[in-house]
Amino acid sequence: MWNPFKKEYAKIVFSVDYIYGLSSVGEHQTFDIMRFKKIRDQLVADKLLKRRNILRPDPCTTDDLRLVHTNSYIKRIQDPQYVNRMLKLDETNLFYNSILEYFKAVTGGTLLASAYALKWNIPVFNLGGGYHHAHADKGEGFCLVNDVAIAIQKFRKLGWGQRYMIIDLDYHQGNGNLLYFQNDPDVYTFSMHADTWVEIERPQNRDILLPSNCGDKEYLSVLEQEMNHSCMDFKPDMVFYIAGSDTYEKDTLGDMNLSREGMLKRNMFVFRKVRKKKLPLVILAGGGYGLDSWQVYYDFIAQCLSRKQ
Repeated sequence: MWNPFKKEYAKIVFSVDYIYGLSSVGEHQTFDIMRFKKIRDQLVADKLLKRRNILRPDPCTTDDLRLVHTNSYIKRIQDPQYVNRMLKLDETNLFYNSILEYFKAVTGGTLLASAYALKWNIPVFNLGGGYHHAHADKGEGFCLVNDVAIAIQKFRKLGWGQRYMIIDLDYHQGNGNLLYFQNDPDVYTFSMHADTWVEIERPQNRDILLPSNCGDKEYLSVLEQEMNHSCMDFKPDMVFYIAGSDTYEKDTLGDMNLSREGMLKRNMFVFRKVRKKKLPLVILAGGGYGLDSWQVYYDFIAQCLSRKQ
């Protein structure tokens, strides 16, 4: 059972392989590949985290990928040239040959976070993950592999829970998860976003479209109202929270106006809402662009590790 006074209240998942993602050049100049390392390093510097307590994942396996992705798609993403074209990368740069390994590493992190959350009923932060645009047979929106869908299917197969909820507050709609689970009554998808990619009517989904330039007051008001909606009566076995920081006012791709303080209020509202129901919780970084984006996720983790929930 959940005990808020446990010595190790929350866990952090990170691997050095997380820095081998999309390089911040060309069309990806807004990507900060050191984002997750910056968070890890600051948590250690602030004595909120010891390196020896970081959970270090193994990459997911090809069998893990097959739980969600088609065999033909898995075969295609073995080809660096295909991956480079799909993600609009520079095919002459051999550095990008490691992109698939990056996604496998981060997906392994989501799997490890899920295992700890389910086994110990604690919140677990993956310093990466939340690639919610990836489909079974194709990548989209710079998402090559759908780590959340893979985690749900893997732990269902292992008998570690049947019903799951995805709370997605990334700037963009989590269309990959919505489409993948559209006929699955045991997965509830909740998304608040400023950018809709697909429209599907299903009882186990709630999509809220927000206006551009939405600020703290409006955003938090809508979130509180919607999170008090009947979706919280779904009674999942575990919750995934995609805590995208691209709704931050300093984000270089999004156009919302949430302050740094507003972002922390948003994240802590979801955290408290889920943990009040004593549900296992996996938190994923989601989107976030520019050199300031790491600070938003850092604030969230730091507050939880300092037990100021």
